[in-house]
Amino acid sequence: MSHTHSSPAGLPDTKMTDETTPLVRTVVVRRRAPAHNVCSRFVYIAFMSICIFILLTFFVGVFVDVPNRYHWPPHRGGHGHRVLFGGNPPGIDHDLLRRILDETPDAALAEEWSRYYTAGPHLAGQNRSQAEWTKEKWEEWGVKSDIVSYDVYLNYPREHSLRLLSKKNSSSSSSSSSAKGDWKVEFVAALEEDVLDGDGTSGLKDRVPTFHGYAASGNVTGSFVFVNYGTYQDYEDLRKANISLEGRIAIARYGGIFRGLKVKRAQELGAVGVLLYSDPGDDGEYTEENGYEQYPKGPARHPTSVQRGSVEFLSTLPGDPYVYPPMDYHSSDI
Repeated sequence: MSHTHSSPAGLPDTKMTDETTPLVRTVVVRRRAPAHNVCSRFVYIAFMSICIFILLTFFVGVFVDVPNRYHWPPHRGGHGHRVLFGGNPPGIDHDLLRRILDETPDAALAEEWSRYYTAGPHLAGQNRSQAEWTKEKWEEWGVKSDIVSYDVYLNYPREHSLRLLSKKNSSSSSSSSSAKGDWKVEFVAALEEDVLDGDGTSGLKDRVPTFHGYAASGNVTGSFVFVNYGTYQDYEDLRKANISLEGRIAIARYGGIFRGLKVKRAQELGAVGVLLYSDPGDDGEYTEENGYEQYPKGPARHPTSVQRGSVEFLSTLPGDPYVYPPMDYHSSDI
């Protein structure tokens, strides 16, 4: 549409006479992306590329057979052992793996090594020859080995005794009955296992005496209380029955819980000592009454056999107390 405009002076403006001006025009505008969006897109692309690379590596490692990845068939190690390296061979299934595990161990060698290790005492700090023999075996199989010295807190027995005492005169007063002369010895425990024909280790001069590792040293005398297996519930039953352990010696049989925890609870209840023994009633079916011969001729337990082991307080501090200082537990910590 033509317009005629007037100039400020009232004269016609010829420049605008035939000019057309659109009222609406579509303009395409492209905004530049902010810098942080460009960085985010780059990070996203890099992350996805890494994920794809990891997945490809995984699938190649699992499904693609890489030559020389496994030493297969297994080569023979020392003493004719078959040795596997790098995991299972390609395509091995469960049945084959199970057969390998069943057939590889040599029962004859296992018996030979077990006989060697049990042929002599090997308390911590003793019998270095067995440690050296073990080191040589590892090195024979290609495993670098060293023997290092390590200082530990560990007790060794010097002497031990167990006696059953009784009062000579039951009418004696409590003050006089405490005198040494008012007691007589009724029984002395051997605390020694029999030397057995067929078991040369039972007669060794340096055999391990009957003792418990980490047991306290001392000489105590007191009346005794049978505490069954020495479990926490056993001690609770005694407490409910108003039977005190204060100043007494607890007699507990092996079984149920770790031997050290039997001692720990007795100590907490005031006992001055604990006597542990193997109850013949816990031997199960392998007894002479059931037709089994005693060790070493058969599986029945020999009457003089004694269990050895540590009586450390596992619930407070397992292992070497030199490494970790004892902890003082309170009721609020449990």
